[in-house]
Amino acid sequence: MRRYLLIGTAAALLAIPALAFGGSLTTVTLTNSNTYSPKTVTKSVGTGAIHWQWGASGSTFAAHNVRQDDQLFYSGPLTNSDPGGYDVVPSAGSFHYYCELHGSPSGGMAGTLNVRPLVLNKTANSFQVEWTTAARQTGDAFDVRYRVDNGAWKAWRNDTTTQQGTFGFGNHPVHVAPGHTYYIQARSEKKANPAKVSGWSPSAKATF
Repeated sequence: MRRYLLIGTAAALLAIPALAFGGSLTTVTLTNSNTYSPKTVTKSVGTGAIHWQWGASGSTFAAHNVRQDDQLFYSGPLTNSDPGGYDVVPSAGSFHYYCELHGSPSGGMAGTLNVRPLVLNKTANSFQVEWTTAARQTGDAFDVRYRVDNGAWKAWRNDTTTQQGTFGFGNHPVHVAPGHTYYIQARSEKKANPAKVSGWSPSAKATF
Protein backbone atom coordinates (compact mmCIF):
# COMPACT_ATOMS: atom_id res chain seq x y z
CA MET A 1 0.00 0.00 0.00
CA ARG A 2 2.78 2.43 0.92
CA ARG A 3 4.43 1.77 -2.45
CA TYR A 4 1.25 2.63 -4.32
CA LEU A 5 0.81 5.80 -2.28
CA LEU A 6 4.35 6.88 -3.12
CA ILE A 7 3.79 6.19 -6.81
CA GLY A 8 0.56 8.17 -6.74
CA THR A 9 2.22 11.07 -4.95
CA ALA A 10 5.08 11.15 -7.44
CA ALA A 11 2.65 11.18 -10.37
CA ALA A 12 0.72 14.04 -8.79
CA LEU A 13 3.89 16.06 -8.26
CA LEU A 14 4.93 15.56 -11.87
CA ALA A 15 1.57 16.96 -12.95
CA ILE A 16 1.80 20.10 -10.80
CA PRO A 17 4.17 22.22 -12.95
CA ALA A 18 2.00 22.17 -16.08
CA LEU A 19 -1.08 23.06 -14.05
CA ALA A 20 0.67 25.77 -12.04
CA PHE A 21 2.06 27.47 -15.13
CA GLY A 22 -1.38 27.94 -16.69
CA GLY A 23 -1.98 27.45 -20.40
CA SER A 24 -0.14 24.57 -22.03
CA LEU A 25 3.49 23.51 -22.28
CA THR A 26 5.35 24.28 -25.51
CA THR A 27 8.05 21.66 -26.05
CA VAL A 28 11.45 22.34 -27.65
CA THR A 29 13.60 19.27 -28.30
CA LEU A 30 17.40 19.26 -27.96
CA THR A 31 18.37 16.98 -30.83
CA ASN A 32 21.36 14.82 -31.72
CA SER A 33 22.00 17.09 -34.72
CA ASN A 34 22.94 19.84 -32.23
CA THR A 35 19.83 21.93 -32.81
CA TYR A 36 16.78 23.06 -30.91
CA SER A 37 13.54 22.01 -32.57
CA PRO A 38 11.77 24.31 -33.18
CA LYS A 39 14.46 27.01 -33.15
CA THR A 40 11.97 29.84 -32.68
CA VAL A 41 8.90 29.87 -30.44
CA THR A 42 6.47 32.80 -30.26
CA LYS A 43 3.69 33.00 -27.69
CA SER A 44 1.95 35.41 -25.33
CA VAL A 45 2.37 36.05 -21.62
CA GLY A 46 0.35 33.68 -19.47
CA THR A 47 -0.23 31.04 -22.16
CA GLY A 48 2.00 28.36 -20.65
CA ALA A 49 5.58 27.37 -19.95
CA ILE A 50 8.37 26.36 -22.30
CA HIS A 51 9.65 22.80 -21.84
CA TRP A 52 13.06 21.80 -23.20
CA GLN A 53 13.37 18.03 -23.67
CA TRP A 54 16.69 16.23 -24.10
CA GLY A 55 16.08 14.06 -27.19
CA ALA A 56 12.89 12.36 -28.27
CA SER A 57 13.38 9.67 -25.61
CA GLY A 58 14.80 11.95 -22.92
CA SER A 59 18.49 11.47 -23.75
CA THR A 60 21.04 12.54 -26.37
CA PHE A 61 24.45 11.32 -27.49
CA ALA A 62 26.05 14.72 -26.94
CA ALA A 63 25.84 16.90 -23.83
CA HIS A 64 23.62 19.97 -24.10
CA ASN A 65 22.13 22.70 -21.95
CA VAL A 66 19.95 25.81 -22.30
CA ARG A 67 21.38 29.23 -21.47
CA GLN A 68 19.82 32.60 -22.23
CA ASP A 69 22.57 35.03 -23.25
CA ASP A 70 22.49 36.91 -19.93
CA GLN A 71 21.29 33.90 -17.88
CA LEU A 72 17.76 35.22 -17.49
CA PHE A 73 17.15 31.48 -17.61
CA TYR A 74 19.67 28.65 -17.38
CA SER A 75 19.19 24.88 -17.24
CA GLY A 76 22.53 24.27 -15.50
CA PRO A 77 25.68 22.39 -16.52
CA LEU A 78 25.91 20.38 -19.73
CA THR A 79 24.28 16.95 -19.58
CA ASN A 80 23.56 14.26 -22.16
CA SER A 81 20.48 13.06 -20.33
CA ASP A 82 17.83 15.02 -18.50
CA PRO A 83 14.69 12.88 -18.58
CA GLY A 84 12.68 15.48 -16.69
CA GLY A 85 13.62 18.25 -19.10
CA TYR A 86 13.72 21.93 -18.16
CA ASP A 87 10.72 24.25 -17.74
CA VAL A 88 10.56 28.04 -17.78
CA VAL A 89 7.58 30.36 -17.29
CA PRO A 90 8.42 33.37 -19.50
CA SER A 91 7.67 37.06 -19.13
CA ALA A 92 7.54 39.42 -22.11
CA GLY A 93 10.65 39.84 -24.23
CA SER A 94 12.74 38.26 -26.94
CA PHE A 95 15.13 35.72 -25.42
CA HIS A 96 18.04 34.42 -27.46
CA TYR A 97 19.54 31.29 -25.92
CA TYR A 98 22.16 28.69 -26.78
CA CYS A 99 23.95 25.50 -25.73
CA GLU A 100 27.24 26.27 -24.02
CA LEU A 101 29.05 23.44 -25.83
CA HIS A 102 27.61 23.67 -29.33
CA GLY A 103 26.68 27.34 -29.58
CA SER A 104 27.35 30.90 -28.49
CA PRO A 105 25.45 34.20 -28.34
CA SER A 106 26.47 34.74 -31.99
CA GLY A 107 25.44 31.40 -33.46
CA GLY A 108 25.79 27.63 -33.43
CA MET A 109 23.22 25.64 -31.48
CA ALA A 110 20.86 28.49 -30.60
CA GLY A 111 17.19 29.37 -30.37
CA THR A 112 14.87 32.29 -29.70
CA LEU A 113 11.85 32.57 -27.43
CA ASN A 114 9.55 35.50 -28.29
CA VAL A 115 6.86 36.40 -25.75
CA ARG A 116 4.45 39.26 -26.42
CA PRO A 117 2.45 41.17 -23.77
CA LEU A 118 -1.29 40.64 -23.47
CA VAL A 119 -3.93 43.31 -24.10
CA LEU A 120 -6.87 42.88 -21.71
CA ASN A 121 -10.08 44.64 -20.62
CA LYS A 122 -10.34 47.10 -23.48
CA THR A 123 -12.79 49.97 -22.86
CA ALA A 124 -13.78 53.02 -24.89
CA ASN A 125 -10.59 54.91 -23.95
CA SER A 126 -8.20 52.54 -22.19
CA PHE A 127 -6.90 48.97 -22.04
CA GLN A 128 -4.83 46.85 -19.71
CA VAL A 129 -1.46 45.44 -20.66
CA GLU A 130 0.05 42.43 -18.90
CA TRP A 131 3.79 41.88 -19.43
CA THR A 132 4.40 39.19 -16.83
CA THR A 133 2.74 36.85 -14.35
CA ALA A 134 3.64 36.14 -10.75
CA ALA A 135 5.08 32.77 -11.83
CA ARG A 136 7.64 34.35 -14.22
CA GLN A 137 11.17 32.92 -14.28
CA THR A 138 12.84 35.18 -16.85
CA GLY A 139 13.34 38.43 -14.95
CA ASP A 140 12.08 40.46 -12.03
CA ALA A 141 11.94 43.96 -13.56
CA PHE A 142 10.57 45.22 -16.87
CA ASP A 143 10.78 48.02 -19.40
CA VAL A 144 7.62 48.80 -21.37
CA ARG A 145 7.33 51.09 -24.39
CA TYR A 146 4.57 52.13 -26.79
CA ARG A 147 4.04 53.53 -30.24
CA VAL A 148 0.97 55.29 -31.67
CA ASP A 149 0.28 54.27 -35.27
CA ASN A 150 3.59 54.60 -37.13
CA GLY A 151 5.14 57.04 -34.66
CA ALA A 152 8.36 56.69 -32.69
CA TRP A 153 8.66 54.32 -29.76
CA LYS A 154 8.36 56.06 -26.38
CA ALA A 155 8.98 54.84 -22.84
CA TRP A 156 5.94 53.98 -20.71
CA ARG A 157 7.53 52.13 -17.77
CA ASN A 158 11.21 51.67 -16.91
CA ASP A 159 12.52 49.10 -14.41
CA THR A 160 9.01 48.44 -13.15
CA THR A 161 8.33 45.44 -10.93
CA THR A 162 4.57 45.50 -11.52
CA GLN A 163 2.89 42.83 -13.62
CA GLN A 164 0.58 45.06 -15.65
CA GLY A 165 -0.67 48.59 -16.22
CA THR A 166 -3.68 50.43 -17.62
CA PHE A 167 -2.85 52.32 -20.81
CA GLY A 168 -4.88 55.51 -21.28
CA PHE A 169 -6.34 55.80 -17.77
CA GLY A 170 -6.23 59.48 -16.78
CA ASN A 171 -4.66 60.17 -20.22
CA HIS A 172 -1.47 58.36 -19.20
CA PRO A 173 0.81 57.92 -20.97
CA VAL A 174 -1.36 59.44 -23.73
CA HIS A 175 -5.01 60.10 -24.48
CA VAL A 176 -6.50 57.08 -26.25
CA ALA A 177 -8.68 58.17 -29.17
CA PRO A 178 -10.66 56.52 -31.98
CA GLY A 179 -8.90 56.01 -35.30
CA HIS A 180 -5.55 55.04 -33.79
CA THR A 181 -3.65 51.83 -33.12
CA TYR A 182 -1.46 51.51 -30.04
CA TYR A 183 1.47 49.10 -30.03
CA ILE A 184 3.11 47.86 -26.83
CA GLN A 185 6.44 46.10 -26.40
CA ALA A 186 8.18 44.95 -23.21
CA ARG A 187 11.47 43.41 -22.18
CA SER A 188 12.62 41.57 -19.07
CA GLU A 189 15.67 42.25 -16.94
CA LYS A 190 17.37 41.45 -13.67
CA LYS A 191 16.42 44.10 -11.13
CA ALA A 192 19.85 43.89 -9.48
CA ASN A 193 21.60 44.32 -12.83
CA PRO A 194 19.44 46.02 -15.52
CA ALA A 195 22.21 45.44 -18.08
CA LYS A 196 21.10 41.78 -18.01
CA VAL A 197 18.13 42.28 -20.29
CA SER A 198 16.19 40.50 -23.00
CA GLY A 199 15.42 41.97 -26.40
CA TRP A 200 12.14 43.76 -27.01
CA SER A 201 9.12 41.53 -27.34
CA PRO A 202 6.88 41.25 -30.38
CA SER A 203 4.23 43.96 -30.32
CA ALA A 204 0.83 43.64 -28.74
CA LYS A 205 -1.69 46.07 -30.24
CA ALA A 206 -5.01 47.71 -29.48
CA THR A 207 -6.99 49.42 -32.23
CA PHE A 208 -9.67 52.03 -31.53
